[in-house]
Amino acid sequence: MSPAKPPPTQPNGLRFPEFMNPMPDTSNEVTVIGGDTHIKGEITFQKAMRVVGTIEGSIQGEGELQVAKGAACKAQVDSSRLVVDGIIEGNVVARETIQLNASGVVKGDIVAGKMVMTEGASFFGQCSVGLEAVKAVKPAGQTGRPATPPNAHSGDSRPHHEPVRAK
Repeated sequence: MSPAKPPPTQPNGLRFPEFMNPMPDTSNEVTVIGGDTHIKGEITFQKAMRVVGTIEGSIQGEGELQVAKGAACKAQVDSSRLVVDGIIEGNVVARETIQLNASGVVKGDIVAGKMVMTEGASFFGQCSVGLEAVKAVKPAGQTGRPATPPNAHSGDSRPHHEPVRAK
């Protein structure tokens, strides 16, 4: 455990009161997309992000992504850790772990180092789990977009078969 930092001082040498600390501690920073917010486009984050609203596009992060109950992401997702209580429509890469809780829904292909699926969760798509599966995915930074699972089919998780014709 590291020793506590002394509080910052003003130019005149006096210390700032704790509530006026000009540089808040960002070690536990979480970006929150509120319930009344709809974002369309590309989102990147470093530490953690919690989605309570809706996102369309792509999400790429190095930390944990939490999709809250009632939230909806129509997006390609690439994150280290992913906790799903809401809905994701799109392909997902969870480089460490994906956790689908009871209200969580993923409609798309999943590639993950580890997968935890609680009773009641829903998943529609193909799934590859394990270190080898994650290694097979190109790092997101090489394409400028979130990584996509090998053999992914652009957000459509339905099997692609030839139509059956009546004789």
